[in-house]
Amino acid sequence: MKRITLFFVIALVSVVTLLSSCKNTVPDYEDMIYAEDEATIAQLTADGDVYNLNDFMDRFMTEEGNYLSDTTLYRTRATDSAIDGKYLFSMDTIPADGRGIYIMGRVTTDDYGGNFYKTLVIQQIVDNEQQALRISVDAGSVSGLYPRGQMLLIRCNGLAIGRYANQPQLCVPSYNNNVFADKANQKVGWAPGRIPLPRFKEATKYLGKPDEKKLVYDTRTIADITQSSDLVAARKEDGKLIRIENIHYSGQCLAEDKSLTYCTTGNPTTDKTANVFAPTTGNVGYPQSRVIFDAENTHYICVSMSEYAKQANFYIPGATSAEEADVFFYDSLAVTDLSKPYLLANLPNKPNCVIPVDSRKEYEGWQMDDVIYTSADKSTGYIYDGASWSTALGVLHCSEYAGSVKGILSYYMDNAAYEPESSNWAVSICDLSDLDLYKNGVKWTPLEYTPN
Repeated sequence: MKRITLFFVIALVSVVTLLSSCKNTVPDYEDMIYAEDEATIAQLTADGDVYNLNDFMDRFMTEEGNYLSDTTLYRTRATDSAIDGKYLFSMDTIPADGRGIYIMGRVTTDDYGGNFYKTLVIQQIVDNEQQALRISVDAGSVSGLYPRGQMLLIRCNGLAIGRYANQPQLCVPSYNNNVFADKANQKVGWAPGRIPLPRFKEATKYLGKPDEKKLVYDTRTIADITQSSDLVAARKEDGKLIRIENIHYSGQCLAEDKSLTYCTTGNPTTDKTANVFAPTTGNVGYPQSRVIFDAENTHYICVSMSEYAKQANFYIPGATSAEEADVFFYDSLAVTDLSKPYLLANLPNKPNCVIPVDSRKEYEGWQMDDVIYTSADKSTGYIYDGASWSTALGVLHCSEYAGSVKGILSYYMDNAAYEPESSNWAVSICDLSDLDLYKNGVKWTPLEYTPN
């Protein structure tokens, strides 16, 4: 009996020791990194071919895609006679079997600010020229896994290459049947979807450690970017890292008809044109854009931000509430008493408006930043710029901040019923650190909107 008991104790100790040595350990980050050199890459891709990004798009992305048939339809906004047989939405599936199909690129995006939600953009330099491609990945905080500056090697077999709003991207097919979406009947159908995270992890390898210093920016001008609205040419430009110098904000945004209009001073949670970077879209979700001009005030382009970004409700540079000086109201129907102090204001299309003031103001006259509201709710009005009255309420001083902007170049067009326009171009910033602006030598400091 003692022998049996002793044997049992020894066996039990052995089992416990064995189990304690079989801990479930998480792989160390260092163990997942491969060397960023030609020999290692050749070994990792020995079963296939490595394509540069432009050649990859040329080889596997067709105009119509291979996902279109009588039973598999793209969303109705995909193509129209207005764009001459081009497809804004398309998909080509990439063979799952056969030789490996590889691409490489360095991550250029950072979603910490909220502007690149579930999206990566990668950059590759080929013959000193920049190439870029978007990647749609179904992962929140994707930059935590794939940080900015990280070189990735991606095996694309079994995935898809497609266009969403004319922007090429590595993706998987996704069918949209959201009947509650804005203009849902135009959006039902197949379109590029996000790659499931486990699938993307399996397809991806880290090469070296993140190094943002290796990212390359092309210095461009607004005139150079916006001179063309060719849909096919735009696909090779979309996603590139660029820097534009000698720019300033104008305080404007695009109206629904794509014309320029001054931003307003409303609450950004309810006012779509508020003078912040990205006010509400009414839950539609498109990137909000604010206009920058070149030094000559001749050419403009939009800088875009998501309404869900951390800095969405910060004022655009130079913008504030409209009430920086004295505030007055004008009622065209009111009976004025000319025996009391007043001043005349030549408002646009309203000359010699009589504005009741106090005696001090009558003596002082109109001063910079004085405001005259023409509605009781302060939704319409004018601001004095030192010489005349302007509709630039809350954005009068935007153009005084000049400098540079850097970010991801974007050409976004999601409705084929319209002709391509230069206004589809935009620069998408990671966060406000991508703006380097100064007024009289003093750097612009971001200011967040607060309700009165």
